[in-house]
Amino acid sequence: MARQSKKIAKRIKPKTKPEPANKKPAKTGKDYLLIVVLALTIVFLIVGWSNFTVANRGLYLALLISLSTTYARRHYNLTDEQDLWAQRTGVVSMAIAIVLFAYVVYQQYIG
Repeated sequence: MARQSKKIAKRIKPKTKPEPANKKPAKTGKDYLLIVVLALTIVFLIVGWSNFTVANRGLYLALLISLSTTYARRHYNLTDEQDLWAQRTGVVSMAIAIVLFAYVVYQQYIG
């Protein structure tokens, strides 16, 4: 009787294989907004290069690096180590961009 109930239970609800814990989620979406912002940053760098100060150039270059690493992390199959380095690079370059932005605002409006 126990064997029959086990067979019936297997037919009703078969055992599922456990999913690996480190499986990355599927990367969905096209990130059109990210592509547009990347393109605008490149256009601003090219058009305004001669008018920018050194701080402005650094700001836009740091922003471009941060956006590029974000795009790379979302759309390329990076290894875990590459993904970690891309994440760190993006965070550091974004922090540099924020500091340079604050410096430019201070220099232009306060100082």
